[in-house]
Amino acid sequence: MKHIYILSCETDGGVYHYLFEKGKFTFLEKTLLDRPMYAIIRNNKMYVILREIDTKTHFGGILSFDINVNGNLINPTEIENTKGIVPCHLEIMGEDKYVVNYLSGNIVKIGEKTVTHSGKGAHSTRQDAPHTHFVCASPDKKYILCTDLGVDTIFIYDSHLNEKFTVKVPDGSGPRHLCFSDDGKYLYCVNELSNDVSVFEWNNGEPILKGNYSAIPDYTGESTAAAIRIRGEYLYVSNRGADTISRFKISGNKLELLENTNCGGRGPRDFNIIDDYIICTNENSNDVTVLKLENGKPVLTDERLAIGSPLCVIGGM
Repeated sequence: MKHIYILSCETDGGVYHYLFEKGKFTFLEKTLLDRPMYAIIRNNKMYVILREIDTKTHFGGILSFDINVNGNLINPTEIENTKGIVPCHLEIMGEDKYVVNYLSGNIVKIGEKTVTHSGKGAHSTRQDAPHTHFVCASPDKKYILCTDLGVDTIFIYDSHLNEKFTVKVPDGSGPRHLCFSDDGKYLYCVNELSNDVSVFEWNNGEPILKGNYSAIPDYTGESTAAAIRIRGEYLYVSNRGADTISRFKISGNKLELLENTNCGGRGPRDFNIIDDYIICTNENSNDVTVLKLENGKPVLTDERLAIGSPLCVIGGM
């Protein structure tokens, strides 16, 4: 039994809290928030970013909740400004809070420093300017990584946002999200626009590109990749348009695409792996679906939640 939290990015949306057991949801409560975009849990706290808190600047906000023994969100903090438009991802490292603001093309260490990227990419509409999309700490906590979809670049900073390294993905790829291998030797970047995965060797803060692997090689329609997760020897990617979950076999610095499985909805923006299940948030069909992992292979189940604009799912205790 796990506590599950799903974010609904609507003006009357918020954080939906469920118990999840044997592939089934039991609703517990809803914490009302205005257009939450993404959340993470660190040290028994949930940190949430909000799309807009200031109608003049259109800047977003960040706040946190304590999580009590029943999994409920309590003691909300004051909302802090993210210093940018459309915050879409965050990282917490100790007391430090990092946020990326998509339309502002910046990364912000809250209360300390803002770094704004420059340039543009090959895609005429999606890469007209920098678009920071993801931020995370390296496994050893020495570096802060940030993807910029607009300039096809992964930026690596120290904890004070001093730039240490940059690495490019192929032109027009649009890097979106990252994950590390369990042993920390490899870095995987899911590229939104090219709907593929770039594999890097992680060389003490400097990624070395080893290859690119399409998540949907046989799909001929329009599709953009979204989330990326690792479970053991498999890597999973969600594809919006194809509306599938791809499963890759990890073999050192190489990937092998095994299959694509229908996610059961439209626009799978985020998914998470909880026990032996994938919980998938389908933004365009306003629902959440569940796939059971059978020897690592996703199999769609009948379980479904109706939630408006679900953007993020995270598991708690």
